[in-house]
Amino acid sequence: MACQRVRDIRERQKPGTIEIRVLRKWISKCKKEELCYQFCDAHGDCIEATADVKHIEYFDSVIQLQSCYKVTGYICIGPRTYMATVDHPASLVIGQKAKFDRTTNDNIPTAYFNFATYDTIKGRIKDSRLLTDYIGRVEKNSMRPTSTGKNLRKTLLQDEMKQQVEITLWPDMCHLIGDDVIPGDILAITSAKVTEHNGHLQLESTYLTTIVINPNTPQTVHHVDRLQALPAMQPTARNDQMVTILDLRMSSQQKIQSSRNFTCQARITQIHENRGWYYVLCTKCSNKLYQQEDNDNVIFVCKDHDDAVPNFKYCVNSTITDATGSADAIFFNESMHAILNIDCNDMVTKYGQPTNTRNIPEILKSIVDTPRLLHLTLKNDGQIVVNNVTDVAESSNIQSTGTTTGLSTFTPTTPLPNPNTSKRHLLQTSDAGPRKKLSHG
Repeated sequence: MACQRVRDIRERQKPGTIEIRVLRKWISKCKKEELCYQFCDAHGDCIEATADVKHIEYFDSVIQLQSCYKVTGYICIGPRTYMATVDHPASLVIGQKAKFDRTTNDNIPTAYFNFATYDTIKGRIKDSRLLTDYIGRVEKNSMRPTSTGKNLRKTLLQDEMKQQVEITLWPDMCHLIGDDVIPGDILAITSAKVTEHNGHLQLESTYLTTIVINPNTPQTVHHVDRLQALPAMQPTARNDQMVTILDLRMSSQQKIQSSRNFTCQARITQIHENRGWYYVLCTKCSNKLYQQEDNDNVIFVCKDHDDAVPNFKYCVNSTITDATGSADAIFFNESMHAILNIDCNDMVTKYGQPTNTRNIPEILKSIVDTPRLLHLTLKNDGQIVVNNVTDVAESSNIQSTGTTTGLSTFTPTTPLPNPNTSKRHLLQTSDAGPRKKLSHG
């Protein structure tokens, strides 16, 4: 008897025999915990199945990931309605009467992707019923610390229609994309959430997100070919509002709903040496590294891995100044690299001290008092974070007379007073190990 196609299964339908491969297994984090599986047939169609999490030991003895089975005795119900990984009008319930007979079928795919288009994801903003698969070519990749001291990953992608989408990996998922992922690499992403940030669509990782770097499966080859054939992404004209530091300081006292992006022409007038100028991450997991005394040496240690190799990232606390005033600002890795044109690992190796963040190299001190265009974000807590920097010639926008030429739309308030003014080798680019990898959530 021929097996039923997965795509034809409907709610309340009498079950037939399906031949599937078990692609994924997880425990849902909904109000009711469930043991979940993703089944795929030889046609590449997928359906989700759920079981009682209390019987996980039994199902672990019956069902193995990537194994193929002929399955009977399941129950057909409606689809899962929260964070579903498959767009299907039904799902399966399996209990101890479900029968799994092991088979071998090389025609059943070993991975499943249902890539959404840019137009499709517009309708999924903040809709958690169905998670999103997406594929794109890397254009930019960086790690950014948060105000709480954790790290998140920001990777800008270009899709087959030349649309740009950024994916944010939260701290517990940062390991899915490493620093070894470079522009031109292809990312096949599954089970992401669609959100909106500063008016732009973006993807966010979930606990179910997986990422395949440079996939080579039959299901992805035509996508990869089209992405690789795309011309290099042209820099887009920045339309951030031009503001002065006075504008920023006034707005930081007003209630704003979210972070906002601006451009400000200003100088770095002071580097706060007591705050240090870099932070250190583990190359294996992106966790913060800690210093530890080892005989007469100080080494870096990770809470999760032995023999941690440090990865140094810029974090420069400074004062920026224009004709209207001064404010504190933080320059992270991308913006400092744009100014210095040297990787932080190389800076520490050549000019700094790996275990003394307050020993600021002279080359870093030399960036003071040069006018630059600062592309920055004003956080909702008033913190100013400089994301990128463009060098400019001396401009009339910064004048000693104190004249403000920025275009301000903020309502002025009472002006504020001026702010107070190893044993283990360092990470080199070649030390990161194999660049291509398959990451699982």
